[in-house]
Amino acid sequence: MTINILWNNKHGSVIAKNNKDLLPANTQLEIATKTEQALKYLAWMTVLVAGNPDAKLLDAPNLKHVIVPFVGINPDLQKNILARPHLKLYNSHFNDTFVAQHAVAMLLALSNRIVGGDQSLRQGNWLWGEENKSISLQNKTCLLLGYGAIAKQIEKSARALGMDIAVLKNNFEQIDNAAVYPKENLKQALAAADVIMISLPLTKKTENIIDKNAFAVMKKQAILVNVGRGKLVDQFALYDALKNKQIFGAGIDVWWNYPKDEKRKNTLPSEAELHKLDNIIMSSHRASNVNDWQLSAFRDVMKTVAIIQTGGSRNLVDPKKGY
Repeated sequence: MTINILWNNKHGSVIAKNNKDLLPANTQLEIATKTEQALKYLAWMTVLVAGNPDAKLLDAPNLKHVIVPFVGINPDLQKNILARPHLKLYNSHFNDTFVAQHAVAMLLALSNRIVGGDQSLRQGNWLWGEENKSISLQNKTCLLLGYGAIAKQIEKSARALGMDIAVLKNNFEQIDNAAVYPKENLKQALAAADVIMISLPLTKKTENIIDKNAFAVMKKQAILVNVGRGKLVDQFALYDALKNKQIFGAGIDVWWNYPKDEKRKNTLPSEAELHKLDNIIMSSHRASNVNDWQLSAFRDVMKTVAIIQTGGSRNLVDPKKGY
């Protein structure tokens, strides 16, 4: 049986067009990034690849599978899939190692005072002395908020640095050589952590999970890194915690405000004045912006298609949970 794939996502469309040799056997691929073009394939497609497709496409008579070619599910798509329970929804974790690499890079830059040291030395000033010491991560506790593909990659690096691992999970389960906290014990987990790595999905339950009360229990030398979604953290509580030196520092790659056009200029990422603080590393949601990321995404989607062909599932999303 042939699987007919319609690629309806702008990103990756050129890669998809030029790499049809990577298609699994017995599959066909068409590319239509605009809805009016895609409507021509309604009766043909059985798999739709899109981030947030028009609802008309989801009513295609033979459509069975919708694959989002990145991590995270748009709330509108989530609602549309819930209204169409016959459709199976998948996402892609092609970028798990990329994002983990970026998260650890921000952690190391903060703990080793890389940015401040670089800026000072360019002016001939050598950062030294008690107040400029780096923070050793060895034997410190790294708390993973969320334990998906990205967190598991972060875990590998944290263990290599000699850190102890703690995990906050919705579903309590044993993890080898790790302290596991149920979600009800968030404050206890935060109070014990030296590093907090956030890679949770954004849902109604996780929005602002890190608020002023969460910062209040953190260690003064704690480092927070967020590569999940901006709204997992209360931006004004983060600003207060950093300004008042409640925590050591933060590395943020995901934000509350985003540019409205492709030039991506003249847009501050937060309504709080985080850009005026020197104990935060600000990264423009670029953890996945690595060489050949679109090819990696395409390969990952095709891997999911190949599993679907066998009757299996991979990166299946629960539309009720949104992840």
